[in-house]
Amino acid sequence: MVILFGIFCVVVYMDMQFYKIPNVCILAGMVCGLIMTYMSYSLTGVLMSCAAAAVIFTAFYPFYLIGGLGAGDVKLFMMAGCFLRYEKLFWYLLVTFAVGALISSVKMILFRESRQRFFYLIRYIIKIAITKNIDDYKVDKKNKRCVIRLSVPAFISLIILCLGMY
Repeated sequence: MVILFGIFCVVVYMDMQFYKIPNVCILAGMVCGLIMTYMSYSLTGVLMSCAAAAVIFTAFYPFYLIGGLGAGDVKLFMMAGCFLRYEKLFWYLLVTFAVGALISSVKMILFRESRQRFFYLIRYIIKIAITKNIDDYKVDKKNKRCVIRLSVPAFISLIILCLGMY
């Protein structure tokens, strides 16, 4: 877990500074996770970790396609799948999204821009419901205060996991 913490520290720093999670960090984390899994659980564990990463990719890639998640976030969850086993991985993802929702709520309370984006989303959903016409949703990448960096909730969730709270 020390290796995972180290990689997460780099990932969070890079995400906060540059709004990007480097592939090199993800690749290093996945390789370390698979090596540690092999040493602990043999080849069967490695295959299960690869299967977990594939399931995570399959589940979250559609959210990337519609702009709900970043590619780095999907890869970050795949990396976590190389370290965490079954139920712990499920709880890790659940707590990550719960912490992300909490951070989003706080941002909506604190920043007017976030509230405006939320109201825009409601109007957009109503428009789709009435007209049945789905336009391209344009994301304003200039307004960085509205962006939720999922690496932070993922790191908080990892800390909670290591403290044995779930």
